[in-house]
Amino acid sequence: MNSAVSSVVRRHGGSRRGAVSLTALALLGIASIAGIAGCSGTGSSASSAATSAAASAAATSPSAAATSPSAAPATSAGAASASAAPAVSMTSLPAAAGQLTGTQLESVLLPESDFPAGFATPSTGPVSSGGSLTSGPATYNLATISCATFVQHFGTTGFGETAMVSGSAADVGQAYDQFIYQFATAPQAAAFASGVQALASRCGSFTATANGQSGTFSLQAAAGNPVGGHPSVELRQDGKLGGSKLVLDTLLSASGVDVFAATAVGVGNNAAPVQVAKETIVYELMRRQAAAAVLG
Repeated sequence: MNSAVSSVVRRHGGSRRGAVSLTALALLGIASIAGIAGCSGTGSSASSAATSAAASAAATSPSAAATSPSAAPATSAGAASASAAPAVSMTSLPAAAGQLTGTQLESVLLPESDFPAGFATPSTGPVSSGGSLTSGPATYNLATISCATFVQHFGTTGFGETAMVSGSAADVGQAYDQFIYQFATAPQAAAFASGVQALASRCGSFTATANGQSGTFSLQAAAGNPVGGHPSVELRQDGKLGGSKLVLDTLLSASGVDVFAATAVGVGNNAAPVQVAKETIVYELMRRQAAAAVLG
């Protein structure tokens, strides 16, 4: 599940283990409503460990965002009224190329200093598919997967990728997730993004279970604005489990062989954070991947 979301949910009465992920969406997993918090190559156990670490980091580790030139001004944790930061000025970027392992992709993730003050990354670091490229058919087919299964595994391995990585930065009641799915070919990456959008059209309302509790969730998706000259998909995930509301606002963009994504997460009475624009996160991931691919 989304590691960041998982940590946030725990602070509002939710469980760090369970099924609903959205970027994590394996977040609540509550691992998944958020979906982004991926697993480290083998499954949800790694995700659960990462979410636990994120919660610990958010509680004890100071953020360097206050001194980062790219960070938005500090705001009180969970403040729904925080002013939205404008997206970074975007020039066109070349399509992502190269095949990096999950371990190599870890260096592409934005550092803690790029997020607002108070948002901390897990002390254990990001989770990834590991030091080797993978191959073979996808475990989860977006055309046939159930809505509940999707939110439990989005943000983990199993979608036919050759490598993936995910990271998070969490504060009380809010979080940011960032992740990259890398595929063997550009058409496969584009199909993944469009497949997520198509799946959301049949997931307007569904039930998922985490830790013995059932919750009602919904997905909505639509075409977003281009990022670095590449098409994007806006994915909105809403749900309620164990008395806690969960909102995940995700932007995915397919560029060459990669799909880059960022999620803003709000739990309980907290709105999804807006101090750093999702477009900015995705754009910076694209730029950093290009540099890593050259080095790789």
